[in-house]
Amino acid sequence: NTGFAAVGLNPATMILLDNFLVPGTQFITERPGKGSIVLPVDSIEGPIVRLKGGQVLQINSATQAIDLKDKVERFHFLGDCLIAFGEFLENNHILIPPGYCEEWWCEELRSALEKKYSNLNEATDDLSISAEILEDFMDFPFFKAPNEAQTLVLSEKLQIPIHPKYNYFWSSVSEQEILSLQQWLKKGKLENEPPSIKCIHDDLMKNLLEKLGVPHNLISNQIILTKHAKIIKTLFALESDYFEFNRPSKESLWKGSISSYLIQDRAPYYIGARMGRPEKAKGREFFHVLFPVGIEGGNRRSVIKAAESKKISVEIVYRECPSCGNKTFLNKCGKCKVKTNPVQKCSQINCQTKTQDEYCPRCGNVTRFYDQRDIPIRKLLSDRLRRLNEPLPKEIKGVRGLMSKKKIPEILEKGILRAKHNLFAYRDGTIRFDATDAPVTHFTPSEIGVPVAQLRDLGYLNDYVGNSLETKDQILELKVQDIIIPIVGVKFLIEVANFIDELLIKVYHLEPFYNISKKEELLGHLIIGLAPHISAGVVGRIIGFTTARLCYAHPYWHSAKRRNCDGDEDTIILGLDAVLNFSRSYLPQKKGGMMDAPLVLTSQLNPSEIDDEVFNMEIAKKFSIEFYEKSLKYAHPKEVQRIIDIVEHRIGCATQFEGLYFTHPTSNINQGPRNSRYKELKSVKEKVHAQLTLAAKTEAADAQDEARRLLHTHFIPDIIGNLRSFSTQKFRCIKCNTKYRRLPLSNRCLRCGGKIILTVTEGGIIKYLGLSLEIVKKYNLDIYTEQRLLLAQDYVDSIFTSDRGRQLKLDKF
Repeated sequence: NTGFAAVGLNPATMILLDNFLVPGTQFITERPGKGSIVLPVDSIEGPIVRLKGGQVLQINSATQAIDLKDKVERFHFLGDCLIAFGEFLENNHILIPPGYCEEWWCEELRSALEKKYSNLNEATDDLSISAEILEDFMDFPFFKAPNEAQTLVLSEKLQIPIHPKYNYFWSSVSEQEILSLQQWLKKGKLENEPPSIKCIHDDLMKNLLEKLGVPHNLISNQIILTKHAKIIKTLFALESDYFEFNRPSKESLWKGSISSYLIQDRAPYYIGARMGRPEKAKGREFFHVLFPVGIEGGNRRSVIKAAESKKISVEIVYRECPSCGNKTFLNKCGKCKVKTNPVQKCSQINCQTKTQDEYCPRCGNVTRFYDQRDIPIRKLLSDRLRRLNEPLPKEIKGVRGLMSKKKIPEILEKGILRAKHNLFAYRDGTIRFDATDAPVTHFTPSEIGVPVAQLRDLGYLNDYVGNSLETKDQILELKVQDIIIPIVGVKFLIEVANFIDELLIKVYHLEPFYNISKKEELLGHLIIGLAPHISAGVVGRIIGFTTARLCYAHPYWHSAKRRNCDGDEDTIILGLDAVLNFSRSYLPQKKGGMMDAPLVLTSQLNPSEIDDEVFNMEIAKKFSIEFYEKSLKYAHPKEVQRIIDIVEHRIGCATQFEGLYFTHPTSNINQGPRNSRYKELKSVKEKVHAQLTLAAKTEAADAQDEARRLLHTHFIPDIIGNLRSFSTQKFRCIKCNTKYRRLPLSNRCLRCGGKIILTVTEGGIIKYLGLSLEIVKKYNLDIYTEQRLLLAQDYVDSIFTSDRGRQLKLDKF
């Protein structure tokens, strides 16, 4: 579930970072240079934290993170960040040395065994480790790890580095610090059953243990090491007189040694990152019906409010009945029930010549298909309610005016039924559900909440290795046009289906199509995926559900929409809704009006025709030692792409659609928090304090610098900019939204008589001022920043505080 503008974090990291990061949150990393989203991968390392009381441990599971969340005092390491090779290839960025990880170690083990022994049985005799266990170490690096004794044997006899599970952050400490730590540990009490090391508490030594990432506890002024005690005892030569330490260095391909055991650096490179916009999975809200209500609809553009005026005057399509000559805007004549024809005529009110040309042959003015007409809105609304046999909804939201070339409106029946189902239309007449894009190539039936039998009916007969699908935990390869929708969108799509069925029955007098009442009945139905600024939709099929607030789909499918997944939010349109309710006639005439509309449709995905960014995504089972060694030399990805299976190598081949593999498994693609805390916090003050509090707990962050940057890049420019805008602002009518450069002498709107207000207010200027001054004091920021804010405060006071009646002291003069 990563690899295409999507990076992986352990779900424990998401939870412990106060739920700010959740699946689908935009994540900006300093390398390889492009935005992405964050998704859960629990096969990589979680954070190392210090709890209240002094205990230091690594948290690798979401369950443990939830239990310990309120006890975390300090983050010493935020965990691994899984960034795909394809991201470096796509961004033309050199490879970065990765941390020494399980999958790298198992390849070193495999190579060493092949070089030293003719077969595994020979290795078993020498290492006293069975062939089956050795095979497990190599084939299942994320699930099978050697114990402490096996690790030491394998490292000593095969001359491979210590297993990553028992490895530490060697580059974070100096050689002298390691020598000091070794001397302090030697003074401790060593116990064999169970293995432990107990030392007198020392602040400096505890700090070194924390920098190294060594798990330990603090009890009664004693630092106690129980986990990894045997490894620590051996590596630090606590029962021997011989000890040496050579830090991993670039010259030796990052390898080092400690007491004759080879070591690799656990983290030769740390990557900086920040949160972008939160995830999204929500129905798009615009209006219930594309019908003009003019200024009579008020600022909420209400059809019901407009109906209080009996009739409204709006620009609307001009049609004539070919039978009786009745002039109307309706598709069907209200008198003789014959279909009406749109008429193009001169826009000059004194001419009105009918023509099919763009310009009037009589006076030369432009022609148009609409005119200003009085619409009996009250009668029209009551008539449509009676036809549908529906009560008046609480609200029906229309539009102030139509923007299309012919100004053709929707029928009011659609608005009444949409309002009944609490649905809103987009400007092209379709109902849309927006969700963050997320890539996935494999899934299990249990993850998407679909029974095995139903998946077999949908065409999933075998798992990704070819075995017959029988159980809910088998891993399946996703078909390229299948999608997994967010569970929060299920109710929305069911309401859309019910609306369409009711529209078919009550307006078009046809049979219902969907007949859906529960989520399982959505499975197998077609949808259209559409990206903003694009006019080509892609057909997809719903095959499951995710509890995350995003839409999981194959990277090919996202690429067919001309999108990657770096925080993009695309839309889902139920298939029949687009067929039944979409019309080009509704789209705005202005530039860009045809964008974000399904003008064309891709029904069958062809990998050779999709956005080529996905061609760089790797689809291999594993990486070779050669790849890791090249990365330690900061090689360019193009130098190694020949030895890695990427999508580009499959295009045009029989294997382009299936047989795609993954390097890192995850036990559940739904792990992690459901909602970003950023969205749950209501006020800016709450968001800022939560952000800075989290920074203060994080070893890698500088809360003071973060506070300063926040003020200088956001709050101060906002305050100064609004002060400048106040002196050059316009005035606005709250009823019809007409804007004025200068305030009319009557102090009322010249168009509708409505109240006129300022567009920039005092509240908008000072909204961040008090908070900014509070941050300056709390985080002891520099005098320059404080004085900029105090000057801004003086400017605000000089504008909004009256001098009348204020007594001044002599020193003010």
